[in-house]
Formats: sequence, C-alpha cells, structure tokens
Amino acid sequence: MRHDANLIGPKVGRLRYAKGWTQEVLAAKMQIMECDISRDVVANIENRRSIATDKQCFFFARVFTVGIDELFRP
Repeated sequence: MRHDANLIGPKVGRLRYAKGWTQEVLAAKMQIMECDISRDVVANIENRRSIATDKQCFFFARVFTVGIDELFRP
C-alpha cells in the first residue's frame, strides 16, 4: 500500500496523544460508540499500514470531537 493513500493516520496519532489515550483506550471508546475496531487496527491506521474506512473516519471525528475535515488537515 502507498503511504499517501492514508491521509488521516498521523493526525489520529497526534489527536490521541493530545488526549493522553493509549491505542487500546481509543479503540475501546470507539467500540462503545458501536464502531468495530481493535487496537491493532488503530495502530495500523496510525502507522499508515492500513487505510481508514469512511465509517472509521466518522467515528474518529466523533470520539475526538472534531469536524471530519480536521482529520485530513496536515
């Protein structure tokens, strides 16, 4: 996979770090919102090994209380 195909990974990592959450905590918070995601998937998205789905982008924005467009800003 090309790294430029995953635009939100680094931003997800920065937002998570700013909240003081581990990847496991982030995954748990998203699971509570009914997003089926694991810590491994969060790690793969942050490290640009996987591409986030549109549904995951929606839940990332929700859990971080940011507009979805914020995820795509460098």
